[in-house]
Amino acid sequence: MKVIAVIVTFNRLNLLKKCIGQIEKQTRKADLVIVINNGSTDGTASWLNNQGILAYHQQNEGGAGGFSSGISKAYHHGADWIWMMDDDTIPEEHALEMLLAALVNLQSNQQHVGFLSSKILWTDNNIHEMNRTYRLMDKKKIARLSLTQQHQLPLIQFGTFVSMLLSARAVERVGLPIKEFFIWNDDVEYSKRIIKNGLAGLAVEHSIAIHETPINHLSSVFKDTHEHIWKYEYGLRNELFTKRMHNGELQFWVTWIHRMFIMPFRIVINRKTHRWPFIKTIWNTSLKAVNFKPTIEWVKKEDDRIALEKL
Repeated sequence: MKVIAVIVTFNRLNLLKKCIGQIEKQTRKADLVIVINNGSTDGTASWLNNQGILAYHQQNEGGAGGFSSGISKAYHHGADWIWMMDDDTIPEEHALEMLLAALVNLQSNQQHVGFLSSKILWTDNNIHEMNRTYRLMDKKKIARLSLTQQHQLPLIQFGTFVSMLLSARAVERVGLPIKEFFIWNDDVEYSKRIIKNGLAGLAVEHSIAIHETPINHLSSVFKDTHEHIWKYEYGLRNELFTKRMHNGELQFWVTWIHRMFIMPFRIVINRKTHRWPFIKTIWNTSLKAVNFKPTIEWVKKEDDRIALEKL
């Protein structure tokens, strides 16, 4: 079983060093580590080259573009499983070992698993609010899964790219994350796509990673600071696209109407500052979402990958 770790980084060299340091301390080492450098300007490129780490340098395509590239590179390097994380992910020393132990316990059912997600904590060891996993309870969605055997690993609705172990089988079946998302919701859409195509997402409680964000919070247009508003230009649009893709046109338009006509009033009531910029962002992203039709890129299938490696 070949496991390749993929790290996406942008201008956070100190955190990247810490992340790589923890990957090197794993009790079960990754067979290869790939770093996708999203156009960093803080010396990341030269440091990576001097360390002899396999790095791919590209223009900044956001987390979504970085993970799309990273998954593609790992797949063509022959990965059976791809361990994905941002540069501010600090996995505990047994994190990968526990993910793989869960796979071993599944035995022949491994082929029905699309991804496994670690338990993500903040620096104070509380659950990271941005990376919570939620149990899959929808009977119709569960019925579409090819995983039928009962086991102790809970099925989840979606996963996070903060320590996700992704199967090459899932990549072949559903393609790559959507580059055009740039940031936010790319992991939610991608993991939902995997589940929709019959492969299970599972939570592994004993695999733990720390997400070293400045604060532990769930992003909210009602509470977030104005300096983060640019992220909502992508995130709110991406959420609506995900709603359309995975819940259908009706739910898309119900959410769209709520955002256009109800959320502005809620912002006026709940925000103390910068109300108008956030209202404009909600309107702009809702309008953009109507005609937002990004493409899904695909990797070559297993036979093509083997042939490519033999050349």
